[in-house]
Amino acid sequence: MAENSRRDLKMIGTTTSAGGTFGNVKLIGESLLAGDVDCLKLSNIGELVVNGNLRAERLKMTGECEVHGSFTALTVRGRGEIKVRQKMRGESVKYTGNIEAGGDCEANSLELSGAFGVSGLLSADRLDVKMFGHCRAKEIGGTKLRVKRSKTSRLLNLVQSKERPMLNADQIEGDTVELEYTIAGIVRGNNVTIGAGCEIGFVEYRDKLNVHNSATVKKFVRL
Repeated sequence: MAENSRRDLKMIGTTTSAGGTFGNVKLIGESLLAGDVDCLKLSNIGELVVNGNLRAERLKMTGECEVHGSFTALTVRGRGEIKVRQKMRGESVKYTGNIEAGGDCEANSLELSGAFGVSGLLSADRLDVKMFGHCRAKEIGGTKLRVKRSKTSRLLNLVQSKERPMLNADQIEGDTVELEYTIAGIVRGNNVTIGAGCEIGFVEYRDKLNVHNSATVKKFVRL
């Protein structure tokens, strides 16, 4: 559909609308979109539920968004919580908060300060995570992967007794892999850094392997 034929949608308060194809969608309050949504830009402040698939060229989020289908976007920005029951795909994601995906989660670039839960594969050419909470994925793959505990979360742990931020994954594979506070069965890469607080079953590397003195690696091999 041509861009100039798309109508805009604006909702304020506690509102419900059918899905559809839109230009700019602006939502403030508690919003329900009762079907598939295809739009150029979606801006949400508050709580949003999409009863279907969501496709947006640009998503700007402050609050909570739950998508009952799959979610595809070119750029994702904001803070809060995004829950996708099926697959999530974003070209460029820069987010503060929590991201949950019931299937795979794919991105060219994913920068996250917070936590994530991915039931399938989390893949990104560039993954940069500062953990504030518990993170999990069945598998993680990409080119440059870096997962570290946020310095802010370390300070919070001095005064709070809640569970410390950790990453759990069955398998992690990338060209360059830097990990902290990670529990994983297998880690593979060309240049691998196993940082503080890691517990890794097996590491397979090609060029370099660095292991922090507080980390545990049960077995490693250089190819």
